[in-house]
Amino acid sequence: DDIIFFDEFGGNFLSNFYANIDLGLNITKANKFKQFNVALVAGYLARKWSADSYFNILRSNQDDTNPIQRTGGGANYRYFLPKNWYVSGALDLLSNTEQVLQLRTTVKTGVGYFVFRNNDLFWGFGAGGSLNNENYTNDTPKRTSFELYIASDFTLINIPDFDLTTNIFVYPSLTESGRWRVDYLINTKYDLPMDFYVGLNFTLNYDNQPAEIGKEVDYVFGVSFGWEWP
Repeated sequence: DDIIFFDEFGGNFLSNFYANIDLGLNITKANKFKQFNVALVAGYLARKWSADSYFNILRSNQDDTNPIQRTGGGANYRYFLPKNWYVSGALDLLSNTEQVLQLRTTVKTGVGYFVFRNNDLFWGFGAGGSLNNENYTNDTPKRTSFELYIASDFTLINIPDFDLTTNIFVYPSLTESGRWRVDYLINTKYDLPMDFYVGLNFTLNYDNQPAEIGKEVDYVFGVSFGWEWP
């Protein structure tokens, strides 16, 4: 009854390695609108630990408006403990024009617990601390803050040809009075032949004390076409 699934571990690095790439392109005649996005994910799953990294980029241009640029990336590590516990560490990078962020660097470490881990879903919670550094494209001085974080991860499995993953991180600041941030992500994927797939993705970043008033929220909704390995 305790077995969730069987996963094969091979004798070399490539057998435990996985990766996927998403591409998206929109072009319209009106205002000469052009938008391009690419997302890469790669990871490694071992018996006692897992590691993954990600990178995404979005570029958008049209007449009579400033270009929109958004770049994100990072890496995550988990070491699995008995009784559904784990420890984790992560590095996240974000740059976007909407919130005048030249670069936000967040380093975090903490512990987590899987509340449900069965044939249908994975659902866990985590908490820990983070160090946040921000540089801006306007005249706002550089900001460095220490934060707590509370997180939740949810993955839906056991549905043929369909995957859903979502997570949320809430960051109340310890050193900036009244400040808190939220990062939210949901990805869905429908499998096609030959390891191709189509996906719907939504990402949201919220900051109640942004560098520029009125720029509290930045979000991206996308439809993509991708390929995964293996």
